[in-house]
Amino acid sequence: ECIAVDSNPMASPRQEGANDTRNESTAMHSQISSSSSKDSKSSSFVFSCKVTDSEYFTTILSVLQMEKDKQGAVFMIADEGIKVTIEKDKILQASAYMKSNIFQEYKLSGGDEKDREFRIDLTTMLDCLRIFSSSCYVTMTYNGYGEDVHLILENKGVITECAIRTVQGPRPVDFNFRKSMLLNQACLKSKYLQDCFSELDIPGTSSVQIVMAPSEPFMSFRAGGDSMFCRIDFPNDELSEVFEHFQCQEYCSNRYNIGLIQMCAKSLTKMPKTDTTMIQMNAMGMLKLQHIVRDRNGSTNFISYLIVPEEGDDDEYEDQEEDHSLGNNYNDGGGGLSFSLNLT
Repeated sequence: ECIAVDSNPMASPRQEGANDTRNESTAMHSQISSSSSKDSKSSSFVFSCKVTDSEYFTTILSVLQMEKDKQGAVFMIADEGIKVTIEKDKILQASAYMKSNIFQEYKLSGGDEKDREFRIDLTTMLDCLRIFSSSCYVTMTYNGYGEDVHLILENKGVITECAIRTVQGPRPVDFNFRKSMLLNQACLKSKYLQDCFSELDIPGTSSVQIVMAPSEPFMSFRAGGDSMFCRIDFPNDELSEVFEHFQCQEYCSNRYNIGLIQMCAKSLTKMPKTDTTMIQMNAMGMLKLQHIVRDRNGSTNFISYLIVPEEGDDDEYEDQEEDHSLGNNYNDGGGGLSFSLNLT
């Protein structure tokens, strides 16, 4: 159960949302003076880190959030940085890789493998990080297997301490993406992919067909709804500014749930400094999208998605495209997307 104790309730009103988390996690919030906080946290920890601007850290975690209520997240800590992983129905796995250099302090000492991994409710952690309406200093500590994760937030002299209970749960499923032959991959400017995703939001559509080929159309996204069909092609020629790298061994066509694709697109809108995106497709049809994001200092971090394809006719939209009677074509004129919209 969630408990809140404020020594000065008028100093910083407690944000709603933490009361919704029960059983799996406990958050305690209290306002204390900055002088007394340092004395109470003098002990050493297996892991500790500090960031002076919580906005970037909070935004990366919020990109992974797929459920409004409880959302289990596994944190894996290494000398190089932190990997946070969430899953949905064993058909989508999303991970954020945050390098140690984005933190102003980063210490990992002692403990074995189980002490460097913990599972918490991501919604609870985000509620804690958002207690202050603006960016703040955040210190996170963890003292090994079974212990709580502690957060200390400071904003304009007001300090809030949060203890988030770790919970038992399964480790992330191994999707074995690398064990299947990698057939096609492309690295492209994220702004074009963001435009593409926004156009595929068609009423009535349930899936998106993605085609990658060594010749035209090279890479194509297709979706059909109640009364329209949308096809977006990515050119790969001397005039094209879309791809930074394109390598395709053979023609591949697979369909993916539109809801999962939209979750991948969410990170492009929330992370403004997303420069490029890597798209990979293996022999099993599994799709990997990896966004390369930068912080204010130019440090690169990664947000990756693994999506399992749907079963069925992979080329159903090709027949649907031929059946539509009216078509509108668009090219952005700058070596970017080629857009085709067909209406019934």
